[in-house]
Amino acid sequence: MQPNPPVPHTATVDDKGVHVTTATGRNRTYSGSEVMTLTQVIDLAEGAATLCQSSTDTCLELVDESSQLATDCDVLIAEITAKGVGDNLIGKCEHLKEQLDLQAAAAQKLHDQIQGGEEACRTASANAEVRHGGIFRAVADSPLTKPAERDFYNAR
Repeated sequence: MQPNPPVPHTATVDDKGVHVTTATGRNRTYSGSEVMTLTQVIDLAEGAATLCQSSTDTCLELVDESSQLATDCDVLIAEITAKGVGDNLIGKCEHLKEQLDLQAAAAQKLHDQIQGGEEACRTASANAEVRHGGIFRAVADSPLTKPAERDFYNAR
């Protein structure tokens, strides 16, 4: 079941704050600091998504590195076997290869989970931007916030 898409809020600005009307018709007045908090939440969600993306890249690098090392272990096991060196050394190499395979699988699983988190963060950020974008535009377009929006936020 798909959730309903976000519906933008409408907003107007006066000397008492930012007056927001939701799609359901409810009204609320936001202070400058509340509007600023909304922008920070959107920025934090986007920042978290970026962090997730770099983490998934690192996980993929770990999967590749573990797989390469496991392949190197296979080659080493073959060389040891061909030279007829002790079984103890072959057993340790086989154990190391198993651990590398487990590490690669764990890194792949973590990659998949973080990727889901990244998607959730990006969706939350995009939905908040759609829903609250009218509030930010009302503040930016208001003659009360000229010449700089910063004065509006600092005054409240």
